[in-house]
Amino acid sequence: RTTNMSKVLQDSPFWPGKSGKNSSSIVELKHTLDHDNHETREAYRQIGLNDQLYVPRYNISLKEERDLAYDRLKKLGDKGLVSIYDFEKNPLRIFASHEMSGVIDASMATKMTVQFNLFGGTVLKLGTEQHRHILEGVDSLKLVGCFALTELGYGNNAVEMETRAVYLPETDEIEITTPSTLAQKYWITNSAVHAHYAVVFAQLEVNQQQEGVHVILVRIRDDNGTPMKGVTIQDMGHKFGCNGVDNGKLWFDKVRVPRKNLLNRYSDIKPGSNGKMEFSSTIRSRRGRFLKVADQLLSGRLCIASMTLGGLKLAMTIAIHYSYSRYTVGPSGKRCGFSS
Repeated sequence: RTTNMSKVLQDSPFWPGKSGKNSSSIVELKHTLDHDNHETREAYRQIGLNDQLYVPRYNISLKEERDLAYDRLKKLGDKGLVSIYDFEKNPLRIFASHEMSGVIDASMATKMTVQFNLFGGTVLKLGTEQHRHILEGVDSLKLVGCFALTELGYGNNAVEMETRAVYLPETDEIEITTPSTLAQKYWITNSAVHAHYAVVFAQLEVNQQQEGVHVILVRIRDDNGTPMKGVTIQDMGHKFGCNGVDNGKLWFDKVRVPRKNLLNRYSDIKPGSNGKMEFSSTIRSRRGRFLKVADQLLSGRLCIASMTLGGLKLAMTIAIHYSYSRYTVGPSGKRCGFSS
């Protein structure tokens, strides 16, 4: 027997016009499935449906794909649909933005999670008042950042990374160095083209003592897009998908930054009782310090799950719509519509 899908749907309690104590309208069902931040989600739907910038485009160059992902994300920020300050005011809005972006453009969504969660969120949560000026450019993308954690030789064992950050008391600076090929920062989203800053994870050394992995804010490009002195950036080029994402490799050759660029909410370098600059931390173990500085990866997993949920909803919608036009073979052996 061929199933009449139209009748099945019309018999559902969620079909518009149904009444009864267990029934609901499609609008009510959408409201339930959206869960939170309904106005923001609807704004994403409207911009995705009505703004020509978000119309899917195919067979375009790598540069055009990257520019498109950037322009789309910038417009969302300019319209206030996503903000770094959502982490403080309304964290669920961050995840809602990722879910809706996963419906619109996977490359844009990937750049979003690096800009707002991994880069901006790390500065927000690990930095102090002296770093908040950096956040002012995040929403508008006037300041684009990247998250320089993974190294070629150190993926899921990042706590053993090689990149070094040595405090120089004579100049009150921190010197960042990539000591080997395996220590290059690898597959870093936003770094190949758009990023001005990186939050660089490195083994911190103070007074010849190893203090574990910490995060230092490093400028990697000037306002003209030229790599800063001592910074080498290599574009990783075409990939199988998400080519709107500009992945890159980073090397640092004795790059110096002010001591204040250390994100110092939990660990700091400051004058001790004898006036000498000393390291201090509220976290005793080096492994504990790594887990704290990498904490933004936890919300990152929620962001990625939200993006995937958005993509899954889109895939299900396409599949269900296609099923209505897909022909099948009926009881008589003749071709007929799926819903006939």
